[in-house]
Amino acid sequence: MYVSELLSFWKVDRNMKSTCKALLLWVGLGIMTSGAVWEMTPEDLGQYIEKKLRRNDRSLKLNEKIIHESGAKFLANSPLLESITVLKIYKGDIGDEGVRALAQSRYLKNLKELSIENNGVTDVGARYLAESPYLGNLETLNLFNNKIGDAGAKALAESQTLSGLLDLNLNYNEVGDAGTLAILHSSSFKRLVHIGLAYNKLGKEGAQALKDFRLRQKIEEWKATDSLENLEKNYIGDRGVMILLESPYISEIQELNLSNNNLTDEAIVALANSSKVSKLRSLRLAGNYITDRGAEALAKSESLGNLKNLDLNFNYIGDEGAFALAKAEHLSQLEMLRLGQNRIGFEGARALDQSPYLKNLIYPIFGFY
Repeated sequence: MYVSELLSFWKVDRNMKSTCKALLLWVGLGIMTSGAVWEMTPEDLGQYIEKKLRRNDRSLKLNEKIIHESGAKFLANSPLLESITVLKIYKGDIGDEGVRALAQSRYLKNLKELSIENNGVTDVGARYLAESPYLGNLETLNLFNNKIGDAGAKALAESQTLSGLLDLNLNYNEVGDAGTLAILHSSSFKRLVHIGLAYNKLGKEGAQALKDFRLRQKIEEWKATDSLENLEKNYIGDRGVMILLESPYISEIQELNLSNNNLTDEAIVALANSSKVSKLRSLRLAGNYITDRGAEALAKSESLGNLKNLDLNFNYIGDEGAFALAKAEHLSQLEMLRLGQNRIGFEGARALDQSPYLKNLIYPIFGFY
């Protein structure tokens, strides 16, 4: 209920009415700051934000304050907001037209974080944000739990204004594969680090593209923390190896630990055939699902000529894989080859022992796990 409506029930003179209004506003502010839903007129909103910004002129959070489109327009036209860098409107019922007003506000040009959660925003509102001439400093855009679909996602992806985004939250919307691919392949979103698309309408293609994006981000994180060479037990799977082989970093790596990553022959064949792994001196592949096919690919690889250490313990390699490794002229420089806990029988072991190309081995093939 509005303050003005409450006052209509009071039969008081003008002075008393002013006193009552101040009292009711004070009580209302107390209720609003306690987390209750409160419907606000522009007049109420003006007094509320003035009070809030006296405490912190950089951030304004309107949680469960029902301000409607009219309140959003009031905010958009308020010079008080010129100093803020964070604006959060949660369950404000501002809709697309409220978003339009905010997107066209010159007073919001300093915003770095804009959060419009649970506000009934559709593709139309997303387009208003994308076309804004004033939101060029945004780094975080949170549109959680609205009604944005592929058209809105595409509009955001094509926005030149929003090219500085680092974090985009579209969780709980209606985005499908087309919108997902538009965002992930956007030439504008080169800086994007985090994207939320949980509980949307992604199909197989969109889900795979999102997974690939996150793998690429993980590779960047591992590179930044100097841990890219040791990925043991990160469970990146075959797709993770494919993404790694596409990265600009793989060609400089000399020691690579991919043990216990749920890898199959598909990843091993791709790695063995890659021209980017020629600097590898140590390759650890223990605890995966490598069979004879993967061992044969490693044996035939012309890119692994500098390899000194090859760890294939705890896989599924049999005699055929052992025969291939025994004939691997390209691996003649190996000083350590580990094949413990595989499926190699007597014939395979004998072939390895009699190999003319494995004479430089220092450590036992089937020992020192």
